[in-house]
Amino acid sequence: MPQTINRILLATAALVILLALLYSQNAPGFSIREFLGLQEAGEKKTEPVAQPAQVAPEKVKTADKKVQEDFPYKLDFSEIQKIISVVDENQRKILLTDEEAFSNFVKNEATNKSLLSAAHANKVDQDERYRFIARRGSENIFREIYLKQLIASRTPEDYPSEEQIQSYYDQNKDKFVLEERVQVWQIFLPFKDASNVKETEIVKKQAESIINDLNKNTINFSAAAEKYSRRPPAGKYNGGYMGLVKISELKPEIKEPLLKLAPDKTSAPIRTGEGIHILKRGNIIPRQELGYEEVKSQIGKLLTTQFENQLKQAIFKQAGEIYPVDINDKIIEEWRLKLRTNFNPGP
Repeated sequence: MPQTINRILLATAALVILLALLYSQNAPGFSIREFLGLQEAGEKKTEPVAQPAQVAPEKVKTADKKVQEDFPYKLDFSEIQKIISVVDENQRKILLTDEEAFSNFVKNEATNKSLLSAAHANKVDQDERYRFIARRGSENIFREIYLKQLIASRTPEDYPSEEQIQSYYDQNKDKFVLEERVQVWQIFLPFKDASNVKETEIVKKQAESIINDLNKNTINFSAAAEKYSRRPPAGKYNGGYMGLVKISELKPEIKEPLLKLAPDKTSAPIRTGEGIHILKRGNIIPRQELGYEEVKSQIGKLLTTQFENQLKQAIFKQAGEIYPVDINDKIIEEWRLKLRTNFNPGP
């Protein structure tokens, strides 16, 4: 267990080292070797120079060897085996069947070990604040593992059963419907200031000009949308197509004129508080009830999620009753006021 905590601690600390290394690229006279603890006793510090200082190969070798001897965590087969055993099953299959993927994976782990060596050599793990961060991370991991174990042990193997899924469907058929929808294409010209009469008039005239070009077939709707529309993100870059839109969700100013359009016809300029809309209507898709087989999988996932959430609440409640933490609203407010008026990040 101490080694596990130390590894988490070193991994967190390594991030700090990495930031320092990145910073060092813009810091004149900053010696990366010195920062990593590779500068031997009595060795003179590198003076600011235009080009990186050349270091004798034998010194690098000696220093690297010292760091490796001081660093207790090695990368060997047993370590890789442990990592492989806890990764996602699909990822594990890829790594063990793809030579290149496995090679990149091991090399990446080796690089991580090197960075941890740097953190260890510079005693970052002895900083109290980073030790606290590591402990917090370790606590979160332990809590999630415990929750996962309890949920797995208390969830019936056949949950949800076919009968439970069918029962949920029968009682909630009104939820499994696709509302009436309509295909919509749009060219949108926004107002910067809707209260500015002059500006809104300019936008309206631009819309009328676009519609005139559409009616003359000098430009098609798709090209016009890509050229003029300012509605992000999908419509502008998809020929103005906004997809199947629920009729119930259309704005009142848009709904009536849109539904009156014949398929593939273009509307007159439609003004809303946001700007001017030029619309083209496609097919209207009637309301559809989804059959049991179509939603069976989704219901199963829904019931599983609901069950797990209920279990989590029960587990937290039981833990609070058996292992209570002495806290109350008065103390919480006292802490908040104390932190707000005299915040001290601690050691």
